[in-house]
Amino acid sequence: MKETNPKTLIRIDNLKSLYSNIKDDFFLENNKNISFAINSIKSPALAEFEKESTNIFFIPVSCQENYSGNYDNYIQSTLSHICSLRALPYEKILENENLHMNYPSDDIKNISNSNKKLLLLDLDETLIHSEYPISENNINKYDSILRFKNNNPDFEDNNEYCEVGIFIRNGVQKFLSLLNNYFNIGIFTASEKDYADAIISYLDPNKNIFKFCLYRYNCINVNNLVCIKDLRIIKNIDLKKTVLIDNNIYSFSLQLNNGILINSYYGEKNDNELNNVLCYLLQFILPADDVRKVNDNFFGFEKLCKKINE
Repeated sequence: MKETNPKTLIRIDNLKSLYSNIKDDFFLENNKNISFAINSIKSPALAEFEKESTNIFFIPVSCQENYSGNYDNYIQSTLSHICSLRALPYEKILENENLHMNYPSDDIKNISNSNKKLLLLDLDETLIHSEYPISENNINKYDSILRFKNNNPDFEDNNEYCEVGIFIRNGVQKFLSLLNNYFNIGIFTASEKDYADAIISYLDPNKNIFKFCLYRYNCINVNNLVCIKDLRIIKNIDLKKTVLIDNNIYSFSLQLNNGILINSYYGEKNDNELNNVLCYLLQFILPADDVRKVNDNFFGFEKLCKKINE
């Protein structure tokens, strides 16, 4: 296996755990249908986007390739795709005000007035790993089996209660409870709402950690190849103070310097990635004036993308 670059998260071995050294709230209208899926917006801007996006075709690199020891290979194999994806006219679609996710002004102060940075977290293979249908071989290994009513045609049991087995990534609760003191934390997932809400309720039963949630219909689905999480749909946020942690680099391909790529999680018992990311967030991101500069210096995704595009 190829040795991982010392600048990647896997090799933050020299960062001492900061747990012992580290001794408002924003809500979104989760049920508001602000779809950003390519096939659900009918406008001249969408027509132009669809026309240009039909010229984009590639076989996405699976997130299963983003594992310890293959981190650099995963990045290199995806960045050429990302250069093509970034050439699409997203700005024209963003001109449609109905696409933006707004914070309800009657409930909270605008996020731009907050001193805290915004930490967005992916769900699947970042915080948890789920299995559907439930595997009989893993029935006693799951951290929990969640049952929820779903309206997603991707599930065979449409309009029926569905059960999924979940593995919780090592250190999730400590990760969330500690960072909740220093960041405004939100979920940005490419999963369907019914399923995602079941996971979110399990991770945050008292609803005091996750300030808002964005779902698949808030993503840009390009030709059913990838789901892009364009941070600009969250109106008035300061990208200098916003980071997205995701195991899928395509997710933050439009804002590479706002992304922190974490290795994919599939239930491994010896996984320690959240502790590595925690150290990075507290030591480098928390005091940063501009998180994009820090991420660019540390990961260099934007530089690599530009080099490939030259």
